[in-house]
Amino acid sequence: MGNVVAGKFPGTVRLQVDPPPAEGYIAGQKIRGAVYCTSTKSLDAGVPLNVDAFLVGKERSLVKYEEIEYYYESFINAEGRRVREQRARTVTRYRYAERNVVAMAIHLADISTGVKQGVQYKFPFQVTLPQDLPSSMHCQEHSHVYRNYGHYDYRDWAQIGYDGNGYCSVSYDIHAELKGKGLFSTQRTNQGIKVLAAPLPEQALPHYVPPVSRDINFCCCFDKGKITFGAKIDDTRIGQGENASIDFAVRNQSEVRIERVEASIVEHCTWYAGGRQNDVIREISKAMFRPNPRWDAVTKSTRATLEGDHDEYNRTLRMIHDAVEVGDNSSYVNAPLQCLQTYQGALVTTRHRIKIKVHMDGFFVNAPEVNIPMRIGTRHDILGKDKPGKIDVSFTEVPNELEKPTPEDEEDGDIVIAPGVFVGESQAVLGGKDIKQVKEDEKMSDDGDIVIPPLQEVLDPTLDNLIYELKFAVSPASIVRHYLSLLEWREKVFSVLAPPQYAHILKSCEIEFDQPEIATAIAPVIRNGNFTCDYVIAAVGVVNDWLRISMVQKLIPFTTDLAQNKQKIKNKLTEWENVCTEKDIQNEINRQQGPPQGPPQGQFNQGPPPQVQFNEGPPPGQFNQGPPQGQFNQGPPQGQYNQGPPQGQFNQGPPQGQYNQGPPQGQYNQGPPQGQFNQGPPPGQFNQGQGPPQGQGPPQGQGPPQGQYNQGPPQGQFNQGQGPPQGQYNQGPPQGQFNQGQGPPQGQYNQGPPQGQ
Repeated sequence: MGNVVAGKFPGTVRLQVDPPPAEGYIAGQKIRGAVYCTSTKSLDAGVPLNVDAFLVGKERSLVKYEEIEYYYESFINAEGRRVREQRARTVTRYRYAERNVVAMAIHLADISTGVKQGVQYKFPFQVTLPQDLPSSMHCQEHSHVYRNYGHYDYRDWAQIGYDGNGYCSVSYDIHAELKGKGLFSTQRTNQGIKVLAAPLPEQALPHYVPPVSRDINFCCCFDKGKITFGAKIDDTRIGQGENASIDFAVRNQSEVRIERVEASIVEHCTWYAGGRQNDVIREISKAMFRPNPRWDAVTKSTRATLEGDHDEYNRTLRMIHDAVEVGDNSSYVNAPLQCLQTYQGALVTTRHRIKIKVHMDGFFVNAPEVNIPMRIGTRHDILGKDKPGKIDVSFTEVPNELEKPTPEDEEDGDIVIAPGVFVGESQAVLGGKDIKQVKEDEKMSDDGDIVIPPLQEVLDPTLDNLIYELKFAVSPASIVRHYLSLLEWREKVFSVLAPPQYAHILKSCEIEFDQPEIATAIAPVIRNGNFTCDYVIAAVGVVNDWLRISMVQKLIPFTTDLAQNKQKIKNKLTEWENVCTEKDIQNEINRQQGPPQGPPQGQFNQGPPPQVQFNEGPPPGQFNQGPPQGQFNQGPPQGQYNQGPPQGQFNQGPPQGQYNQGPPQGQYNQGPPQGQFNQGPPPGQFNQGQGPPQGQGPPQGQGPPQGQYNQGPPQGQFNQGQGPPQGQYNQGPPQGQFNQGQGPPQGQYNQGPPQGQ
């Protein structure tokens, strides 16, 4: 319930907002409420009254600082003379600043028909929160974090108020205002609401920490060797209450044993005002890794051998990459529910990082560490498992009929309910460059009128206007998505971008975690889909080092020349980045080129397919074991296996009785067609694979002499890979002449008849 504000208006104004969910209102959701006005006196018609509601979000900062102040002091010295000397003292001063995060005006009614005494007027409204709002937050100096058996608790840092220390906040309020003219001054009431930023994307944003080599020194000067360590973060974007999984690997090439390795989340909040700043840095979570044999120290001789091996560094890179991929040493750090969310505004900035620190055994030995940026936000499944990250932001039309009074309203007496007013997020004014600064001796007052900036004017579709928008945007990714939805901007700005302009857009986005999303959103539009490797190279050149691997992995699926120009990308990457991306690049090339042509490798090396096609035909031993080695190892000529036999030749099998009774009358007596077996071998040479002499075929119905077809050609004739004379197996006999020894038509022998024929 809002605070009742008394004034010259003869009555009260109160504000009621529907209670939010337990976690607060989520950006993109709707807020429903009503403004109630009750007059203790009747007002005549003609006295204008305006009823309005406002949604206002602000970021505020109060900076406390100390400085030296010089002054003069007069006194009488020992000689009785008055002396004036300059002295110095330390004084504490403050600077205050504020800026709008969002401002929305909800005009409810103009009352000019008079107001009845004792009648309650209800003005319902509904407002849709913009999806790009940051979460409510508050942080102040000297807000310590205490650790109790591994759990972290905050003390008084969430209490909003001024206790003599600097602080910063992002807060949201709904204001109700009854404004009259003449004798009646403005009456106001307000109610604060808690807002959570929209859920994080469900898609993970992993990060490979490049292996770093650090020298291990004793007492800062005695060299004890070096260690090389790296890590992999499964997802650098996690929600409050979620865990971040870290895989760690190290190679100890020093004479000092690794005692322990810690991973922690560090929160760093900074706020600005009047050119000054305050900071709060705190550790909000910590975890340990398990020791393993690679943590042990090495001897001097082993160290000398390793340092003299020029290939040792490349082997170390591979070892670390393989170790973090397998995850043989994993740990988890938790983002507490009470921690702040990552945010970057004009006055307030909250950053998070994962710190991995290696502690060496002994005293006076340095402890190497590495820091990885991360983002903490609203967990993606906060709305339920059925709708992760999706919010209903549909616009509801204004109803024509008045709402019926609720029982609570009826208890107050007569009530008049106005039509509901519904305002969508398109009416919101987000961010802005106007910052109100106040010095120590001035007072920030909220007694004046609430000023809502005008809605942003429509900008011409130019690259300069886009860059200008990104500088002051609450969410740069939302700005890019908005302009990508406009046809004129797509055609005049995004589709004609050159690689340097593409990189300029990414560089203008100060929120690093938005850069991959912006890059992938623009990529398919550039040159109507002709996105080349030059754009990938330009993007990699402007983003932070920790984003380079992810940027390559996310952009290569959009490229059209990856197979031809992949080396250009590799030349711009470090050795570690090449190790981490080589598999992704090759997989994408294979995907773009499609499946390989021809039969899979090795298909014909093992004989016929699983369906045994000739097992019931010729006696065992002829074709059951597949062709001799080398005959079909290189694959058939193009098109022979793919086409299959002419319809009906092998599907029907040989005429009934031809294999059992021998060839029809006259077929072997006439010999094969001219040129194939016309000369024939002398008697008895048919077994050597040369065919029977002309006209000496077997008697009708007896079939070939025993052993002639069963034994096949003598060893070495077909086993050497020479195959039959050209044209005999490739061309095949006319339909039905398979029994004359000419071989099946082209492609028939390769597939064989259907199973069992």
